[in-house]
Amino acid sequence: MKNLQPSIPPTEKKTKSELQAAVERLAPFHHAIDLPYGLSTYVPTASRQDRERTRMQNLIDHAWPSILSACGGSLAGKRVLDVACNCGGFSVHAARAGASYVLGIDIDPHYIEQANLVKEAVDLHNLDFQQLDLMELDPSKHGAFDLVLFFGILYHLENPVLSLKRISALASNVLAVDTTLMKVPIINRILDRWPMWHMRRVAGVDSTASNITTSRWRPEEFCQFSPNSRAVTSLLEYSGFTDIERLKPTVTGLEKRYYNGRRATFIAIKNRGSYPGIRLAHRSR
Repeated sequence: MKNLQPSIPPTEKKTKSELQAAVERLAPFHHAIDLPYGLSTYVPTASRQDRERTRMQNLIDHAWPSILSACGGSLAGKRVLDVACNCGGFSVHAARAGASYVLGIDIDPHYIEQANLVKEAVDLHNLDFQQLDLMELDPSKHGAFDLVLFFGILYHLENPVLSLKRISALASNVLAVDTTLMKVPIINRILDRWPMWHMRRVAGVDSTASNITTSRWRPEEFCQFSPNSRAVTSLLEYSGFTDIERLKPTVTGLEKRYYNGRRATFIAIKNRGSYPGIRLAHRSR
């Protein structure tokens, strides 16, 4: 499977003032990405919430070492798929880490416009962004990926089971899932004995929303499902992954939701034989 062609043609490099103006026009961005000239996609005056400043670095500190370990210690020569890539921060990080090809997809055109601006600025030729629904992913067209990043999307899905089966069809080995978890006061520990999903109807948003950097795709009311930890591991098993670890928050300075169990990251390996030296701390069973 050949790498897909870049979704935007090469352009002349922007000057510092041109790049800064373009970033400010498209701000706020959900990921703080370092750009040339000492610039960043994080624009304090346009920011809606502090998470835009911390989100990317938090998850890299928390999960990236385990992701690299699951991939054999390096992304060199590997194909990476970033589902719901938003403005492309984790796609850029994977491309800079030596992946041979990174495809970032998102359903919202504004996020893809942001991501393509970043791609143009950082000049990474192994990186591609496309506006695409994850259900439109097709192994015969897009190929297989050694690593799939599935950050901040599982709990937004109307059909998480069908969606994970589609992702599994493209994931040849490693899937990294970062998701909000269902949390019910007082009885949450009891409910964690069984795989469960909490259905919520969430309101549509407009351009004034404080969480616009993640909710722009939802202009109308939407039904979504938040899993508990057992539901995540059970669904990953059902989708074909055999070694599953829920990462413990071992570093300091993460968002509180990682420490209180409201948010969690899972690493799932489909073909342990590809990297026999990898040892996961927690199995799914």
